Formats: sequence, structure tokens, C-alpha cells
Amino acid sequence: MINLLKSKIQELIVNESSVDYPGSISLPLELVQAAKLQEFEQVFVNNKTTGERISTYVVIGKHPGFVSLNGAASHHFKKGDHIHVLSYRLVAEEDASQFRPTLVRANTSNEVIETIPYFI
Repeated sequence: MINLLKSKIQELIVNESSVDYPGSISLPLELVQAAKLQEFEQVFVNNKTTGERISTYVVIGKHPGFVSLNGAASHHFKKGDHIHVLSYRLVAEEDASQFRPTLVRANTSNEVIETIPYFI
């Protein structure tokens, strides 16, 4: 088995960063579904603005378009930061060359623009 990129949500904008929460990244249901994520799934969050990178888990937010970094993660992200959210999955090595991750592009309101296979 080999660990490959499963999905990438590109160009989200942080709406809130709150230390007063047990932890995680809160994402709108539309983005979670487009990226084929599960609630509480581990994700990696890359801060395009500052270069910070963390590992956390997903919770589904209550408001469309609202992205929040919570708990300890809030020390690495602030409102207005541009981020990417990445998930990974194990794939049999013999299937790896045929596997393509999902790329989810979002607009400045954190709404899905398109969901496409990730090709470089």
C-alpha cells in the first residue's frame, strides 16, 4: 500500500480563528461532500499566506461558506488567510498509477466552483 493524495480543496479563505474550541477545522458541508471527506477525518491544512502547515480533523460547519480554524490550530491561522485542505488515502501500489485525486476549487466565498480529477 502507498499513501496518496485523495483530495485537495484549493484556495479557501479563513473566516474565523478561535482558540476557544476543542480543536479542528470547520468546513461547509458542500466542500466536505465535494472533497469526499468524512466528518472527523484527518486532514492537512496548508496556510498559503504564512507557510504554516498542520494536521487536524474535519467537523462540518453550520453555515455555508464559513471556514474556521479552532483550538491550537488558531495560533497558526487568522481571518483572511488563504489555505488549502488536503486528505490522503492508502492505495494498493499496483493501482497507484491509475489513481487520480479530486481537486476542489473554491471561490472567494468558499463555495465550490468545480470538482475535477487532479492532473498536473
